[in-house]
Amino acid sequence: MCAMKKTVSIVIPNWNGKKLLAKNLPAVISAAEKLGNTLHEIIVVDDGSADDSSMFIKKEFPSVRLIELKKNVGFHTATNTGFKESAADIVILLNSDIEPHPDAFISLVPHFEDPDLFGVNGRIYSGDKKDFLYGNRGAYFKWGHFFLCEKNEFDTSQNLFVCGGAGAFDRKKFLSLGGFDTLYHPFYYEEQDISYRALKHGWHIDYETKSIMYHQIRGSIGKKMNQKKISYISARNNYLFVIKNMTDLDHTCAFILFIPLFLVRDLFRLQFRFWIAFAMALPRIPSALLKRFKEQKNYTRTDKEILRIVIQS
Repeated sequence: MCAMKKTVSIVIPNWNGKKLLAKNLPAVISAAEKLGNTLHEIIVVDDGSADDSSMFIKKEFPSVRLIELKKNVGFHTATNTGFKESAADIVILLNSDIEPHPDAFISLVPHFEDPDLFGVNGRIYSGDKKDFLYGNRGAYFKWGHFFLCEKNEFDTSQNLFVCGGAGAFDRKKFLSLGGFDTLYHPFYYEEQDISYRALKHGWHIDYETKSIMYHQIRGSIGKKMNQKKISYISARNNYLFVIKNMTDLDHTCAFILFIPLFLVRDLFRLQFRFWIAFAMALPRIPSALLKRFKEQKNYTRTDKEILRIVIQS
């Protein structure tokens, strides 16, 4: 008996992205058409936009399913809504500032023939289509800190995380992990968090070099706040990620030992970014700890095992 073909939904969270949608939706639709009868639908989740995005989509792209949220709930909740509303096996999640190559989607879907696959993403280039930006990420843990690193453009070893704005996920696995965690609201580290937990559950994440997309960096995030605030949020969420997910005893001890030392060092240097970030993290730490203790009983891999398989080759 032949295996049933998996179906695909493309989900695009949108907040005041009318201009980006006008630019990128035609390319999304063109790439989606190559999926043939495996394509279930294209969904835009409008997150309380004030720029007439919804009216624009209804008028210019009637084939796109529009989900209108009455108020702005943030990227995580808007994305999770799109996953829940989809009925497909695979969800390709795109930011509104992503333009896919015509063949970007068809090379992602075959990876899901593997039942243990959590997700996959491809190569991401700059909006002008000239420079490679990111693709297969690795990580290492040093002096109590979690560091990301970029691998070679064509390195197909184990990927650390699925790009949340330009990647494909197994929908059931994504929802079984609770979707993107609002602990990291408004953005950053949600994709690392859910992917890291997926790896700890024994699933894996692929990297497909044939899939190419183009990213207008911070085309949507940059409209919400300035770069300094974005930097604080990124550092805050790095702390929360480690507290929630790094459960090996030696990693936990290293975090407890080194983070205060680095904060004291920064104080003497009159550098306050990480002091501000840690202060921002404090109210969320109880929630991070609660989730840590709740989820770690389901893990089948240790931090050491994960970091060993995702390290740069």
